[in-house]
Amino acid sequence: MSEDFTDPPSAADLNDIVAEKLERFKSIFVPYPKHVELHDRFDYLQKLGRRTIGKPQMGLRILAPTGSGKSTAAEAYIDLVQRRRPRTDTFVPILKINLEKACTSKKLMTSILNEFDDPYVAYGNELTLKRRAFACIERFRTELLIVDEVQHLNYRNGQNNDVTDTLKGMLDGGVVPMVFLGTDDAEQMFKRNLQLNGRLLAPCDLDPLNSKSAEDRRLFAAFVAKLEAVIVAQDILPEPSCLGEAGLLPGLFEVSKGVVGRVSRLFLAALDIAIRRGATRLELYDLALAVDRWAIPQAFAKTNPFRKLSDA
Repeated sequence: MSEDFTDPPSAADLNDIVAEKLERFKSIFVPYPKHVELHDRFDYLQKLGRRTIGKPQMGLRILAPTGSGKSTAAEAYIDLVQRRRPRTDTFVPILKINLEKACTSKKLMTSILNEFDDPYVAYGNELTLKRRAFACIERFRTELLIVDEVQHLNYRNGQNNDVTDTLKGMLDGGVVPMVFLGTDDAEQMFKRNLQLNGRLLAPCDLDPLNSKSAEDRRLFAAFVAKLEAVIVAQDILPEPSCLGEAGLLPGLFEVSKGVVGRVSRLFLAALDIAIRRGATRLELYDLALAVDRWAIPQAFAKTNPFRKLSDA
């Protein structure tokens, strides 16, 4: 009786397998209470804007450390809205722009027009671009503008050219309600312009979870468990990792510093390792190597808590 040996996949085929599975993992939004709260605030702001068309609008500030998942939550909300009310050639319910560094008022308008696929975005002075941007928002009946990387607005090339004044003017003019997503570096920008602050709802900032809080530890453990369940449900790996039972949650908390989005990114690096070695589940080995290869070089961690366990 002959044995059936299966050749291992080539390097190129393995890359295809890993890329497909990791893309599947990245495309999934894992519900997390603080992110769900953001969706509720987005929904309220959008509905408030629909009831106050032509009147001064409100904004919402959301600041959080890099990797907190605020941008992912915003994208998930956009997908949710567009499933209910699809985007068309004449209707764009929500517009999201990502700002570049040292953003000026003119660059802000350019970013908006780019998202509307304006063919003449490279032409015109600031006033002309502003008029076209506002006209697009009205013509496409846009109900919410999400401005991401808002910390890049913390820039002025003159006392009379503060971009926050432009934002305040847009809200005052009833152009569109706005959500401002950014890192903690943007806090001084908002403090600098109290007139803009006066047009914002109560902040919905995402503070890191605190390992000393029992409730925060519960939230963290629940989020990790959901990530593990997604990995199995999406057939990325066949077996649950049971990281909590293995005593690995403290290490995950230490590396992520309580920022849940960083756990997702660490899992992404660890899954790359696990899939390539033919593992059936994420294990201590994968997490330790992921910290060495990703978290430490990217300055998210200085030490590797999993090395202490793997060397024990």
